[in-house]
Amino acid sequence: MKKLLVLVLSVFLVFSASCSNKGEKEEKKNDNKEQVMKIDEKQAVSFIDNYLRYVLKGDYSALTGYYTEKLKTSIKEVKTQTNPRPVGFKIGEGDIEKDKAEFKVTMFHAYDGKPYYSVDFFKYVVVMDKDKLLIDSIDKENSIDIYEQDKTLFKRDKDSGRGDKVFTLKDLPSFVYSKETVREQKYEVPRKSFGPCATTEDGKSILVSSIGENSYLGYIKITEAKEAFKVAQGEEEKKKDGDGKAQGTEEEGKKEEGEEKKINFNIKDIDFYFSSTIISVIFSPSGQNFIVEVKDKNGLSFLSLYKTSGEKMDLNLERRFPKDRFSLTKPYFASENEVVFSVVPSKNATDEESKLKGDWVLDIQKGDVSQIK
Repeated sequence: MKKLLVLVLSVFLVFSASCSNKGEKEEKKNDNKEQVMKIDEKQAVSFIDNYLRYVLKGDYSALTGYYTEKLKTSIKEVKTQTNPRPVGFKIGEGDIEKDKAEFKVTMFHAYDGKPYYSVDFFKYVVVMDKDKLLIDSIDKENSIDIYEQDKTLFKRDKDSGRGDKVFTLKDLPSFVYSKETVREQKYEVPRKSFGPCATTEDGKSILVSSIGENSYLGYIKITEAKEAFKVAQGEEEKKKDGDGKAQGTEEEGKKEEGEEKKINFNIKDIDFYFSSTIISVIFSPSGQNFIVEVKDKNGLSFLSLYKTSGEKMDLNLERRFPKDRFSLTKPYFASENEVVFSVVPSKNATDEESKLKGDWVLDIQKGDVSQIK
């Protein structure tokens, strides 16, 4: 009898251990599945970064591979435009959930040869779809536009309805120095028309240019915005009649309501380009640096990089791409320290120089350039 009891207990213990191991294995299996389905923040940021680099390149055929079927069906296929073109982006912090992540993304657009620039704020939703990261929705939330109308630059926020006057051609300095000549000599600033412009993400710093026979580039820092003719508290008020109503015509009241905002600013001269036309000016995503494309009298373009302090940075690009044999065009910031641009050899370029045609990337910190294959 005792032997039978021992045998039964042994069988029970073996069965219990087997069930326990099976349960543990099943639990581990589910944990592994959970791990696969959970979105990793670094992976999601890298995914969005790769996607936005295709946007900057204008390779729209590659973008659909990043979309869910739901997003694909909501997008219409239309002819893409060359201007305004995306020239940079900035990825903000993400809100990560189990199988979904939301990212705030800032996109920058510039119009080559014209005074227009925009900062657009988007929300990207990334989901895990069949063990694969995909973009499920892209929603524009706000924007800042800098544009020209009647020889005046305006800044408009999405919610403002209309733009606020920022700067006119009359506000330009009369004479400035050039970094290309002796500092004692000044030159007349062209006032024919505005050239390309740019703004930082917060809209408080603006690059402004004017073009004519020569080109001028300046840096505007907005210090304050307030209503024109605004009556401060404590100042003399209008006399009131017996009913306590303020005196004054209805037209005066409408005038006060319709007053435009006055933008207060400081302007700093950046550079002056002889017999050349500014094609584009572009801030880096952080707004700490900016790059300028300038076309000379021979129709060839070159690039100049500056810090916001006005200091010109030595790119050493002329050693690789001499100004009289190459055009460097269509620059944009792929990241804070990466500038991508197109190299176009001139007609008198050698066969060896012609092989340099294509897209190149400049590492600002290292000063290295490499061709994008």
